[in-house]
Amino acid sequence: MRDTNRLQEMDVFLAVVDEGSFSAAALARRMTPSAVSKMMTRLEQRLGVTLMRRTTRSITITDEGTAFARSARGILAALDQAEREVGCGPVAGIVRIATSAAYANHILAPILPALLRQYPDLEIELLIGDGLIDMGGQPVDLGVRAGPLPDSTMRAQSLGVSEVITVRAAGGPHDPIGFAYARRDPIWREAASRLRATDGNTLAALALHGNGTARVGRFLVREELATGRLELVPDAPVAREEFHVVYLGKAAALPARVSTVVAHLVRKGRVDR
Repeated sequence: MRDTNRLQEMDVFLAVVDEGSFSAAALARRMTPSAVSKMMTRLEQRLGVTLMRRTTRSITITDEGTAFARSARGILAALDQAEREVGCGPVAGIVRIATSAAYANHILAPILPALLRQYPDLEIELLIGDGLIDMGGQPVDLGVRAGPLPDSTMRAQSLGVSEVITVRAAGGPHDPIGFAYARRDPIWREAASRLRATDGNTLAALALHGNGTARVGRFLVREELATGRLELVPDAPVAREEFHVVYLGKAAALPARVSTVVAHLVRKGRVDR
């Protein structure tokens, strides 16, 4: 049977590390210095290593103690999150979203404040990149992706359809600006370009500063088109690209923290609003 005091030992050990003495740790944990000292001795005996070197005036943490403290902090942090998810309301903990810089800047950024105000125990972590993410092999809860979705193991809900248009700065050159990697969807196939970037947000910025023409989603440049800082390239073809929020498993089985974010994106995070 596992010792039920292991978590307490970790907690008290971290208090010693953080406070710098048994007496300060005892005060922080409402224990006596003698009880702290005995607990640390038992911990070292059980682990078979010296975690700290004691003198009459100070405590020095050994290399083994530093390593153990790092692991203990991770364990206690994971326990805190698990308890928050089930004990502090149904919507709590971290939701990691893999998405493009374009969607994050132009769609997510304006709609996240309301979500975070409504659920104060919810945390959002954005993983930015236009490339596809292996959601089964990384700690990612949701992905926001544009275009075809070939992976049948993923579930998806629509975030609308974006027009893909060609823009340039007013009076700017016709030189094409393109992606630095091959896009799967044929709507992105275009002439070779001398200037390339790995995300659509950068392509729009390059076009805005007079570097040439760029094919981008209309939602990226809606404001710049309205103010005249960018203009549509005459006779350039217009395509349509679907956006989805994708996840693994069935929607009914998603944790509340994840299903709540999905619902918010579907309601507020459409690209065609």
